[in-house]
Amino acid sequence: MKTNGLAIAGMVVSIVGLFISFYGVIPLVGVILSAVALKQIPTTGDKGKGMAIAGLVCGIVGLAWAVLSLLLCGACSLIF
Repeated sequence: MKTNGLAIAGMVVSIVGLFISFYGVIPLVGVILSAVALKQIPTTGDKGKGMAIAGLVCGIVGLAWAVLSLLLCGACSLIF
């Protein structure tokens, strides 16, 4: 059995998105890749469900971080 390539890509992109959160685009790509991988894994029988879940979690955390930072930066620009 092979590991699902989208699961690997989703996890890597989501982890990178935690550190380089370009307005939430990178974590969003990681979430999409991981979600597609989770949908494919039962039908193809590939391994990598844990990686896909990790990618999904890291991507959601990255998205939340991006939204929070955008809100805080927007609030700071209104105050100052």
